[in-house]
Amino acid sequence: MKKLPSLLRRAALVAALSVGVVAVTQSTPSAYAHERDFDAPDDHDNSGPGGGDDFDDFDATDNSGPGNDQDFDEPDDRDNSGPGNTNDSDDHHNDSNDRHSGRGGDDDYDSSFIAEEVIYSVEYDSHGGEFVPGEIVFVGRARDLALALNNDFEEIRIQNLASGGVMARLALPHGVAMDQAVSLLRRLTPDAIATPNNIYRSAQTSVRASAERTPTRRATRFRGTLGVIDTGVDAASLPADALLSQRAFAGPSAVARDHGSMVASIAVARGVRVQVADVFGHSTDGALAASAERIAAALDWMIAHRIAVVNISVEGPDNAVLAEMVHRAAERGHIIVAAAGNGGPSARPSFPAAFDGVLAVTAIDESDRPYIRANRGSYIDFAAPGVDVTVDVNGSVTRVSGTSFAAPVIAADAALRLHTPSRTESARVLTALRARAEDLGAPGHDNIFGWGALRD
Repeated sequence: MKKLPSLLRRAALVAALSVGVVAVTQSTPSAYAHERDFDAPDDHDNSGPGGGDDFDDFDATDNSGPGNDQDFDEPDDRDNSGPGNTNDSDDHHNDSNDRHSGRGGDDDYDSSFIAEEVIYSVEYDSHGGEFVPGEIVFVGRARDLALALNNDFEEIRIQNLASGGVMARLALPHGVAMDQAVSLLRRLTPDAIATPNNIYRSAQTSVRASAERTPTRRATRFRGTLGVIDTGVDAASLPADALLSQRAFAGPSAVARDHGSMVASIAVARGVRVQVADVFGHSTDGALAASAERIAAALDWMIAHRIAVVNISVEGPDNAVLAEMVHRAAERGHIIVAAAGNGGPSARPSFPAAFDGVLAVTAIDESDRPYIRANRGSYIDFAAPGVDVTVDVNGSVTRVSGTSFAAPVIAADAALRLHTPSRTESARVLTALRARAEDLGAPGHDNIFGWGALRD
């Protein structure tokens, strides 16, 4: 029998959901929750005007608009999400607390606070894709989530989405297998999305120190902004004012690590500032890991901030929630760029690069030869330098290889040209990139180089 407090808590949540009101909830101790999640819902709502589609937090006052529960996703050429309580959306401000705290200057975007770094248990599906056992990621309307909770799914974490609806991590009903649970939710809530909480890894294969002391090219004037969903970034490794802000999505504060710092350095050297979402915790084997739910939350944050171009140098399996968030971004005029993956020529497609609406970037060496470990396939869009390239981090030069480091070359190029999300302008930017690409393989598009190579 369930404990009375748990039943009362569920009843209160379902009642709130039934009227279109949702909070980011405090985690319930659960065999499936691999993070401690001490949320701090506030007494007021600073989320901005919204579009009637962001299902407001439990709070004492509601300033967010009518909340008509009609806009699960309303893509158009304007932004209906509201700017949120942030100062670093489009105005390139450089608050020193944002640069170093990791949480950024927009704590009211999501009132949750993760007290400890996330650690994931991992299992494998029949195709070798990694996922968190016992968890489902759910995106839909509030009333859909209420149906799930009324059918013995347990909330681990629930949050509003600036792009519409709610997202939840749900623990499976006792004794129900993953496939059965996903099928049940799809029958109960056919308009919602339910999928395992897949795991993603950084798309790099080699990093080595170099004796060289000549730093890579540094921009003296920034002409664009790029969103980076990756590990945390070391602000000291970048030129002054290059890091707009960074926010932690898998711990109490962003953790500066080499991968994110190198990706950011490559982008910054091409003339863009970066806004960083640190989505990485660890799997139980100690390796860095990011979940689909945390990457989706970061994408939603980029949409809320109207960051026109976003780079994601991670790789992993197909996931319907991530595909939905990419779709929402693309429909609003954002450009999403991702690393093609380093599984080798015969590997399965890597995601998010293989999603419709994403620019998939593979790596080439200085002689235009394809990276030996790069994925191949019809989803490849462009090639860029990513083999034994030099990256300046904290004054020392490192040589790196991997599609992770090719992707920000293309992403920065796009960010120099697209400053505000717009379907019309993003289409023009993509057409211009394709026109500039040097065709390296078979004439036209091919599975190795895509439309061709773009360099500096």
